[in-house]
Amino acid sequence: MAITAIAASVSSPLAAPRPVAAQWRLVLEVTLPFWLFMTCERLITYLLASSSNPLVIIAPPDVRIGQHLLLLPLLLICYRGALTIGWPQSGRTVALVKQIGLALLFACAARPALVLLTAYTRDEWSLLHELIRSELGEYAWAMMWLSSVADFLLSYWFGLVLVIGVRTYRELRDEKQRASRLRDEWTHSRLQALRMQLNPHFLFNTLNAAVALVRSDASAAEQILVRLGDLLRRTFRDGELDQVPLAREAEFVRQYLEIQALRFAERLVFAVEVPRELERALVPGLLLQPLAENAVVHGIKNESDVVQVRVRARRERDELIVEVANTATAPALLKNRCEGVGLGATRERLRTLFGDAQELSLSAHPDGSVVARVRIPFVQASPAFGV
Repeated sequence: MAITAIAASVSSPLAAPRPVAAQWRLVLEVTLPFWLFMTCERLITYLLASSSNPLVIIAPPDVRIGQHLLLLPLLLICYRGALTIGWPQSGRTVALVKQIGLALLFACAARPALVLLTAYTRDEWSLLHELIRSELGEYAWAMMWLSSVADFLLSYWFGLVLVIGVRTYRELRDEKQRASRLRDEWTHSRLQALRMQLNPHFLFNTLNAAVALVRSDASAAEQILVRLGDLLRRTFRDGELDQVPLAREAEFVRQYLEIQALRFAERLVFAVEVPRELERALVPGLLLQPLAENAVVHGIKNESDVVQVRVRARRERDELIVEVANTATAPALLKNRCEGVGLGATRERLRTLFGDAQELSLSAHPDGSVVARVRIPFVQASPAFGV
């Protein structure tokens, strides 16, 4: 859609409709400095011509300035009319005739304005007959008309090109900004949709864990529900944020692992290590919880397994590396590449936020542990962003 709109603006630079006030503002902003430049340029040119050849009869500077002032309203009206006529897809011949008519109207008004002002300043109204015939002869009369019309006709078209060029530039700029806003809104909506996949998935799993403990360990089930309430409050607080400081995310995953520790008792040991200098690093919200859940679920396969989950963060040049490792052997995790909801949604969120400047990988170490490693650009939150 954006590309089509831009192409339409370029292929038909006079045809795109705009509000009336905006059209007039554009014409004024471009025409006034342009016409001031043309006035100064003609004054300098005519003064140099008269100084080099005293026999050449040139209108004085005040008359030339008055001529351009008289022509300015007509020029503004012609440019505004040119934008209204445009260059439609159908009826281009008619539009061309109208555009040429406006240009000739303006160019042919230049000499009458000059003669009228000259007669007024000299109080010699007989000079008006110069518009019909000249005392210098028909050839001189024709040449004066021709040079005036050609001069101002060229100026007219040059100014109109400037108006169209400025308008086209602004439309391209506005279209680019609109496309950028649409891209940002689409990205935010996609991230929110992916978060909505994670939240129910995490919530249902935790509630199922609490239900399973209600009869066997009611106290642990109660603590799980209390901590789940804390987690949900954090989720609602950061629900509209695409990225949060790493300290917040680390606290979130710490509370999640505390819930899992209540569920599995002595079978789960965990550590969350975030250096102080990395606490303000921005990461996607709910980044670590799916990785931690993956480590716990795939680590505890047998009732006798004791799993150690370790969350660590470090910085390597301009990148932030976050690792979630579990010590239990899980070869099936690496052999089966079919990802669950949590891991798949996390991978999609990373791709949406960072494109190719990210990586989520799973690797097995010789000691039997499995490490989930996330690599993203290092960006630090502003001081106004509370941790």
